[in-house]
Amino acid sequence: MAQGSPRVADAASWAAAATDDVVVAVTPMGDGSVLVCLVDRTKERLAVYVADARRSRLKLLAVRDISADWALTDYNNAPPLPKDIRARVEAVTENPAAPAAAEESGVSPPLP
Repeated sequence: MAQGSPRVADAASWAAAATDDVVVAVTPMGDGSVLVCLVDRTKERLAVYVADARRSRLKLLAVRDISADWALTDYNNAPPLPKDIRARVEAVTENPAAPAAAEESGVSPPLP
């Protein structure tokens, strides 16, 4: 590789930077830049950066306290919601004839 060329570290090399308290995820963006996400498990914070080797820049995109996020069971999801899937699975478990009744009503039965 020529000197001064952009280099993108692979995920395995970044994984070595992770500790028990910080999780690192790296995603190449295809334009020579890399998206770097850090999750501090102790402080319950997420930080997202873009590292651009061509310009020798590191840009902070966002920081978020994620502690309250863990209290959500679902958010911003398209149907069927997890609770609806769980209810359908439980209904089939309790009543094995339920898949036939669900098909007759036009509701898709749960996947096995």
